Amino acid sequence: PKQEDNQPTSATKLGDANNEGTISLADAVIIMQALANPSAYGKDGSNAQHITAQGDANADCCNTGDGVTNKDALAIQKYTLGLVKSFPVNE
Repeated sequence: PKQEDNQPTSATKLGDANNEGTISLADAVIIMQALANPSAYGKDGSNAQHITAQGDANADCCNTGDGVTNKDALAIQKYTLGLVKSFPVNE
């Protein structure tokens, strides 16, 4: 069942910010979009492709618990390059 976009949730797969089952550069992109333009891409954003509550929970993969930051997007980029092997990342 699809969760409501603004319903609080816990991570199901750290790093999977777009909640499509894999970790890729698209996950870093949606984090950066949500941070740069929250009115369109944040959890309550107006764009149909905005980050969901589940995606937001999954996105917090670096310094877990501090919320979604650019460090999460960077950790995902490093993961796609093989520089990070698993999540969570602590810096």
